[in-house]
Amino acid sequence: MSIGRNKEIAQRLVEGFSADGDINATFALLREDAVWTVMAHPESFRLSGGMPKEQFIKHITDFRRSTPDGLRMIVTGVTAEGDRVAVEAQSTGTLSNGNVLNQVYHFLFEFENDQIVAAREYIDTAHAVAAFPG
Repeated sequence: MSIGRNKEIAQRLVEGFSADGDINATFALLREDAVWTVMAHPESFRLSGGMPKEQFIKHITDFRRSTPDGLRMIVTGVTAEGDRVAVEAQSTGTLSNGNVLNQVYHFLFEFENDQIVAAREYIDTAHAVAAFPG
C-alpha cells in the first residue's frame, strides 16, 4: 500500500462526512474492528474515548440528525508517513438548535491493507460544548 493511496482514502473519509457525502461508502473505509477515539478528557467532554465501528456509526447517524442541512467538511491539509495519515479539516453547519458549528479538526488515521483500523479525532471541545448546550 502506498502513502499516496492512504492519503486519498483518509481525505475521502473526512469529506464523506459532508452532507453531500456517501455516508455508507465512508463507513466502508473503516475496517470492521476499527476504533474511533475522540481525544478529550471525559470530565470536560462526554463524547471522549474510544468507540468501536458500530458505536461510531450510531454516533455519526445521531449527529447528522442534529444538523438538518448537514455539515460542509473541508480538508485543509494532509500529511502522511508510513501507515499513518494526518488530516486537518474544518466544518460549517447550522444545528437543529439554531447554533452554528464551525469546528476545526485534526484526525490521525492508522492503516492496514487499505482500510483504517484506528482514528483519533482532535477537536475544539469548548466550541462543541457551547454549540450543543445541555
